[in-house]
Amino acid sequence: MLKMIVYEGDEIVLHHHKGNSAYTIITFTGINFETVARDFFLLKNVARIRDLDVIGFATKKPNWFLSDEMDEAIRVIDQLLGPDRVRLVFGQSMGGYAALKFSRKLSADYVMALSPKFSIHPDECDIKEEYRKYLTDKMVNMSIKPGDIGGRPFILSDPKDRVDAYHTHLLHNVSPDIVHVPTFYSGHVVYESLSGSKPISSIIEALASGQPDRVRREVSTQRRRNPTNLRNRLFLASPRHARLVALTLVSDQIDAMKNRMFIFAHTGFVTGIIYQVALRGDHALAVRLKRKLMKHLVTQGPGVSFDEVLATNNIAGPLCLDFHERVLYYDPVEKRLTVERLTVRASRLLPVYPGENSPACVTILGERFMLVATGETIDFVPTGQVRAGSLIFQSQGAHYTIRLSRKLVTSIHGGSIAIWTDTDNTWARFVVV
Repeated sequence: MLKMIVYEGDEIVLHHHKGNSAYTIITFTGINFETVARDFFLLKNVARIRDLDVIGFATKKPNWFLSDEMDEAIRVIDQLLGPDRVRLVFGQSMGGYAALKFSRKLSADYVMALSPKFSIHPDECDIKEEYRKYLTDKMVNMSIKPGDIGGRPFILSDPKDRVDAYHTHLLHNVSPDIVHVPTFYSGHVVYESLSGSKPISSIIEALASGQPDRVRREVSTQRRRNPTNLRNRLFLASPRHARLVALTLVSDQIDAMKNRMFIFAHTGFVTGIIYQVALRGDHALAVRLKRKLMKHLVTQGPGVSFDEVLATNNIAGPLCLDFHERVLYYDPVEKRLTVERLTVRASRLLPVYPGENSPACVTILGERFMLVATGETIDFVPTGQVRAGSLIFQSQGAHYTIRLSRKLVTSIHGGSIAIWTDTDNTWARFVVV
């Protein structure tokens, strides 16, 4: 196996991992890999693990590979491979566009473009405002034309993603030979739903056959097996079916998954489900899911310090969650309430919860203290009889409001706490699990 840079210009970098496959895969990176163009190319790890022959295009600029250097880079490929080598071209998003755009110049036999754009120029198609920052003079008339496409092209995209479905439709109008392979629940980043050296290599083998039915079958099989598929389905179901999502997350089937931490690593999502389930009155289910989340947080794999996880989550007493998927804390240095994500709080922050007779409390070294407002600051005092200035948890059935006299504690979307309203609105509703 041999890995090297075989061409480098001011914009384009061409990598070659020389493997023993019967074909060469020519790949194009997606957006946001520009800073690592000299070190990374799409399928880099797959090539190493599966001993595949891969030539990887990378770009130092978000230029959709529309560079004067492309012709020279393609000449380098032709010299490396010769005319008889089977060539598969593969790319995601920006790389999917390039895979189609340059497939004829690359003498592609088969092309697999994941969520490709037809163009990002507003004169040629509807495009989000955020893409305007990428526009250059070279992108005028950049759309994929019939003469750009070589070999048998396959497009993988999620039919439920409106933007990608729109561009897939535009590309079908360019070439009726394009075979669309739907990747339901993948969202835009299709590659994530197919990732893994074995799944990707099996899909590449199907692509090398050129048989649409085999490609569709293999993509469908690998997508369904990937934990991303389940995660995305849970994400989509959560607004309307929070209880069903919670039941799935606490199920034995999830425990049996090899990559279950892939789902539980989305702590904001899981705490949001805990909040919604508790808000709807199923406190027991919310507690079960919280316990499972805590278990997974302290047993997750390499790359996360066990001590840091314990320091962040070794919390005495229940959690008070806000509408925005965050935990309510007391900052004893700033003497104020705040909200933070479960896994990113500063070590000094103390979780707030209701004590006996419902005063807002914190635990410090095993001792419980009440929170009492004095002017603009909040102090912690030994628990005892509720007094003027005490912050009080007031039960509203399934949820709580937190009162300071006649005012309510309100959690602001940006991550702060205000005590200013007398209306029980959505952002003033907390649950305790």
